[in-house]
Amino acid sequence: MIKYYLLAPMYALRGWKRLPYAIQNLYYPKTEFFREHEWHLLKACNGNTPIDWNALPECDRAWYEKWEYGGFIFPCKQGETLNPNQEYRFYSARFKESVQWSITGKCNYQCKHCFMSAPHALQGEPSWEQLMTMLDAFARCGIKGLQLTGGEPMLRKDFWNLVDEILKRGMVIPVLYSNGLLITDKFLDELEKRHMRPSIQFSFDGVGYHDWMRGVKGAEKIVINAFRRCQERGIRTSASMVLFKENKNSIRDSVNLLAKLGCFGLKIGNASPQGEWKNQPEHYLSQEEMYEAFLEYIPQYFADGKPISLGLEGFFNYEKQLETSGSYNEKNIPEQNFSKTLMCGHVRREMYVSPKGNVLPCMSMVGSPIEEQFPNMLETPLEEILDSHSLYMEIINFRVSDFMQHNPECQVCPYKSNCCGGCRAIAVRDHPTDYLAKDLITCTYYKGGWKEKKDALLKRIGQKI
Repeated sequence: MIKYYLLAPMYALRGWKRLPYAIQNLYYPKTEFFREHEWHLLKACNGNTPIDWNALPECDRAWYEKWEYGGFIFPCKQGETLNPNQEYRFYSARFKESVQWSITGKCNYQCKHCFMSAPHALQGEPSWEQLMTMLDAFARCGIKGLQLTGGEPMLRKDFWNLVDEILKRGMVIPVLYSNGLLITDKFLDELEKRHMRPSIQFSFDGVGYHDWMRGVKGAEKIVINAFRRCQERGIRTSASMVLFKENKNSIRDSVNLLAKLGCFGLKIGNASPQGEWKNQPEHYLSQEEMYEAFLEYIPQYFADGKPISLGLEGFFNYEKQLETSGSYNEKNIPEQNFSKTLMCGHVRREMYVSPKGNVLPCMSMVGSPIEEQFPNMLETPLEEILDSHSLYMEIINFRVSDFMQHNPECQVCPYKSNCCGGCRAIAVRDHPTDYLAKDLITCTYYKGGWKEKKDALLKRIGQKI
C-alpha cells in the first residue's frame, strides 16, 4: 500500500548549527527537534514521495501514526505540495527560539522600583536604524518569537511600523508587556487588523496600592480598564506584582479581582532595592516577611477555589490549567547529573536584548554591573555572540557542576541536589559581577526551614506536596 503525507500547514522544516533537524510552528515560537532518521521520515511528507506502508519497519510506521495523531502531518493525494515557507531552511547560527526585547527604555510611569530608573530612561531608546539592525539579525538567526517590552514598548511613535516589519519577516509577537495606559480600543483594533492576538502582561501592585507604587494617579483604574478591554476581546492577560510592606496584605483581594477581570495568572515577587527606591528601605520586606505573607495567603488561595494560576517567587506555584503545584526553588537533580544540568534551562531557548543592544540571559540583569560583561549586538554580529566559543555562550552553558566547583561550601550542603545553586538573576543581585555566585534567597528557603513550613501547611490544608 502506497501512502502520501504532507507536513501540516502550520509547520515548517528548519535547522540550526548543531541542531539541523527540526520543525517550527509558523504561528507560535515552538520548535521540535528530531534525530536524523526521524528527520528523513518527516522530509518524505512532501506530497510527492511515495511511502510503501507495507515495506516500512513497524517502528517507522509508529512514527508516522504518532505524527498524524499529533497533527504534524496528514494524509494527502500525490502531487500536493508544501507552501514555500514550509521548505527547509538552515540558519548558520546557534538555536534561539525567542527574544524578550526591550525596544525602548522610556516609560510614561514613575515606578519606584524600576531597574531602568523610569522616567529617566537610563538605557535610552534605540533609533529606527538600530532596531532594524537588531531585527535583521534575529531573522538571520531563525528566531521566531519577539516578546516586546520596555520601558513601555507602545510608547514608541514607530511601534506599529516595527510590528509590521516583524510580521513581514515571518516572525511573531507572542507577548506584550505593558502598564496598560496605552492599551486602548484603538490599540486593540490595530491588533485585530493584523490578525494578532498576543498575550498581554500587565503590572498590578495590589488593590489600593498600585497608584503609589507606579507613581501615577489613577494608574490602578487605568490598568483595570485595560484588563476589561482585553477580556471583552478575548485577549489572554497575565499580571506581575511586586510585594512591599504596605501591600503585603492585599494579595487575596488582588488575586480575586484579577480573576474577575479574566487574568490567566499572576507572578508575585519581592520588590528589590533598585531604581528610585534604593534609598527607601523603610518599604522593603525581608525575605522572611515575604514568606510569612505567602504562608498566610496560600490557604486563602485554595479556599477561594484557586482563582488563577499563581507564582510566589520560587516559594510556591500552581498551574490552574494543569492542576499541578510545585516550587521553582526545588530542582531535585541527582548529583550524578550535575555535569549535564544547566544552571538555567530557560536561557537555552530564550534571551534578552536591552535597549542598548546588550544580549543578556535575563532581563533582571539590566542595570547591574554584570550587564557590561555581556556582548552588544549592535557592535558584534549576533551569529558571533551565539557561537559556541563566545563569552555569552560560555556563561549560559555553565552547568551545576561548574557552580559547585566555584562554591566549595555548597559541595557539602545537604540541600545541594534540591537547590542546584538557585536562580542566576537573584544571585547577581548580591554579587553583581559573579554569574556563579550563590543565590542567597534559595539558601534561606532551605536553611531557614521555609520549605518544611510550606510543606506542613499544604499537608494541613489537605493539598498534595
